[in-house]
Amino acid sequence: MTLSTQYALDTWRLQQEGSPPPPAPGTHEAKLLHAWWTARKEARRTWGSRRGGRTEASRRGTGTVRRRTAVPRRSGALRRRAGRA
Repeated sequence: MTLSTQYALDTWRLQQEGSPPPPAPGTHEAKLLHAWWTARKEARRTWGSRRGGRTEASRRGTGTVRRRTAVPRRSGALRRRAGRA
């Protein structure tokens, strides 16, 4: 059963009972993602980032900022294999 047919069936069933219809599929997702993103930002601000990203010092321009390269580093095993080929 597809999402739209399930929604139509639920709407019809609730209408027969006199209850209000359920929200349309996907209408709450934007609010849910915004709430999750806001909570995640607050948690990072409170506990600090575990990824080694920008800190308050680097945002202010003080301290060291780690630069990332566009090309990922190869591990030692990949380098050795590339030399044999």
